[in-house]
Amino acid sequence: MPSSGSRRVPLLELARRRHGAVEVTLSWDPNTSTATVVVWNWTTGACLSLDADAAQARYAFTHPYAHAAAQGVPDREVQRVI
Repeated sequence: MPSSGSRRVPLLELARRRHGAVEVTLSWDPNTSTATVVVWNWTTGACLSLDADAAQARYAFTHPYAHAAAQGVPDREVQRVI
């Protein structure tokens, strides 16, 4: 029997861009009203996931390395995906 609780809505991909081996996606979680930016380096296999609130989502997608630095992500983590 299905539960009568609230259903979780899946993440929505809002944007994706690629430059060389580096791909960046912006997803929205309507359940929490937060955005997630994921940076993949397909050559090295490295991945960096960054959370952003609604007001920061576009900036985080456009400038993920600067957003990571502002969020206190260690330089060594950011350097892995560049």
